[in-house]
Amino acid sequence: MNDVGVVIRTRNAARYLADSVRSVLEQTLAPREIVVVDRESNDGTLEILAGFGDAVRVLPQRRGGLAGAAQDGVDALTTSIVAFQDADDLWPASRLAEMVDRLHADPAPDGVMGRVEHFVSSELSEEEARNFEIPDGPQPGAGLPSLVVRRSAFERAGEFMDGLSAGEYLEWFDRATRAGVRIEAVDTLALRRRVHLHNFTRGSESKRDYLRAVRAVMARRRGGPPAAR
Repeated sequence: MNDVGVVIRTRNAARYLADSVRSVLEQTLAPREIVVVDRESNDGTLEILAGFGDAVRVLPQRRGGLAGAAQDGVDALTTSIVAFQDADDLWPASRLAEMVDRLHADPAPDGVMGRVEHFVSSELSEEEARNFEIPDGPQPGAGLPSLVVRRSAFERAGEFMDGLSAGEYLEWFDRATRAGVRIEAVDTLALRRRVHLHNFTRGSESKRDYLRAVRAVMARRRGGPPAAR
């Protein structure tokens, strides 16, 4: 039985959400559960999600930040394998099947991290698009939307750091590695990351939280008390 669940994080994501959800629903390996964790959207996001009927389960976000939304989703799933999606990105159709097959074929990795291809969203003008430097070809993944992981990894590494809206994977990965969790890089194209004018990582809150994540990692490596949350 397919025992994969997907967590999608949303907040006022109406512009790109339908395409993002469809890219999950149209996987060659269909997930058993899809949980959408929404943070007080008021732009039509919830109406779009309602259009998918029972295919997705929508939950209000309880914890803080994107990290909190991810953890709310993990807690709501009952599956043994977890994947993550953001509301503005796209999954290639075979990514879930390829990454889950890797976990089924080898019990050693606790998770697999695929590659990411960046693309400029089609509504941007040529002038707006020139403001972005888009890497050529697939790049190494470094965040939750590129990850497929066994639930048991959270039992060993603990939850995501509540309140972070950037750097949540960086902070968790450091703890996971210390706990003996193994995340393996694979060549699968796991994500098409949409570059647009409203990417959350461009904001001041994101930059502040990324520094919080880095400080938490550095404090552990120095052997001092954990950084304030």
